[in-house]
Amino acid sequence: MAKEKNSRKSIVSGKIVSFFSGVAKIQGLPNIFLHETLLDKNNIPVAIVVGFNENFVEALFFSEDVDLEQKIFPSGEPHSISVSDTSIGRIVDGLGNAIDDLGIIKGELVPVFQDAPLIIDRDPVTVPLTTGIKIIDTNLALGRGQRELIIGDRKLGKSTITKDVVLNQKYAEKPVVCIYVLSGQKQQKIREVITLFEDQNSFLYTIVVAAPVDTSFAQQYLAPFVGCAIGEYFRDKGNDALVIYDDLSKHAKTYRDFSLLLERAPGREAYPGDVFSLHAGLLERAAQLSKEKGGGSLTALPIIETQQGDLTSFIPTNIISITDGQIYLENGLFQKGFMPAVNVGLSVSRLGSQVQPPALQEVVSGIRLALVQHKDLQKLSQLETVVSDQAQKKIHRGDLTLELLKQNKHTNITWPEQVILFYTVEQGFFDDIEKEKWSSFEVLLLELIRYQYPFILEKILAGSFDEKIKTNIKSIVEDFKQEFVILQ
Repeated sequence: MAKEKNSRKSIVSGKIVSFFSGVAKIQGLPNIFLHETLLDKNNIPVAIVVGFNENFVEALFFSEDVDLEQKIFPSGEPHSISVSDTSIGRIVDGLGNAIDDLGIIKGELVPVFQDAPLIIDRDPVTVPLTTGIKIIDTNLALGRGQRELIIGDRKLGKSTITKDVVLNQKYAEKPVVCIYVLSGQKQQKIREVITLFEDQNSFLYTIVVAAPVDTSFAQQYLAPFVGCAIGEYFRDKGNDALVIYDDLSKHAKTYRDFSLLLERAPGREAYPGDVFSLHAGLLERAAQLSKEKGGGSLTALPIIETQQGDLTSFIPTNIISITDGQIYLENGLFQKGFMPAVNVGLSVSRLGSQVQPPALQEVVSGIRLALVQHKDLQKLSQLETVVSDQAQKKIHRGDLTLELLKQNKHTNITWPEQVILFYTVEQGFFDDIEKEKWSSFEVLLLELIRYQYPFILEKILAGSFDEKIKTNIKSIVEDFKQEFVILQ
């Protein structure tokens, strides 16, 4: 391969004719292909091809410190990164190079840009990806191999949700390798994410790809694709992987910025017309592979930031149309202190109950409808309309359900615990407890079951939720209610 490179170098070389902020046009490189790595005279990769026409090759240089007089040579190879099982626990930059002072990563060379798996090579998504976040697991269940968008205005908790999903994978029944991509983010946010993962021992199964806002266009552009390629490496070995893109709004802006510098024709909101296919090609790579292909999965959770709740702008509508649903965070709920601030009415998972454990599906099957009815009945009561006792009971039960869906950040409620909680609500065990005491009742009840009745959680986890278990739960809750009233 080295001889081939040297022979190519002796035949052809390119000259930089335009350069600004790492974005260059190069003349004299025929027979080039998209995403090919370009080399300097020392065979060191210095740039990646992002486009070409009959006159120029368009390239992104990995650094802005470039000798404009140097010759540029083709490599004949796509941009690739080194990945192995030892990648877990590491921090890499947007080019896939280790930046954690733990040495280089030695492993298999994986192309950063790959085609999505064929339909025939996929299986339906049926295995749940439990997040430990009640409002998601009960209303917007996720499956391994799914693509679910997390969308909302800034500072509403989008990244908090994705970080908690990663933290809670330590409790997963089957391990999930997590890749957290931070593209175009501030250094402070990246440090906060890394510190949190270190404190919670999440690096035992997590890889961070960090391309801060002060790095080159090449790093910020490549970071999501690097994260995806790492996830595909583990998926293709039969493992389950989860990749989080934080966030694709900033990635789209990076693409727009260097496209404008390359004088490409701007389209809607000045984005180039192919930004849709860029993100579609990235997100389509998430999949549940068939058993013949190893049975691994890659789940994608892209984040999109909206402006004043506008879901109709270009990038949000693009990603919504690509993904299998969206989790929408609303400013109004955030201001009311409802955390996580997920609007269940505007959120959807197109897989839903298909990937819920049967026991959880049984106890939450009517929860979305109940919340919609609760909202309508609340409007009637605010108009001082006389409502029936049955309607008042539904309002009370809706208030209770909403209270139970609240959750503090960095906490984990396993799905068997969620089964118990929502079963007790459904049976009316919470109805005679004062509203102000609901949250403390929930916390104490879960602690009691975790430490004194773990066998119930184990049986539910094993798929058993019969009348005997339900009777045990009723007995435990009734006894605890009497003690709780005394304690209060």
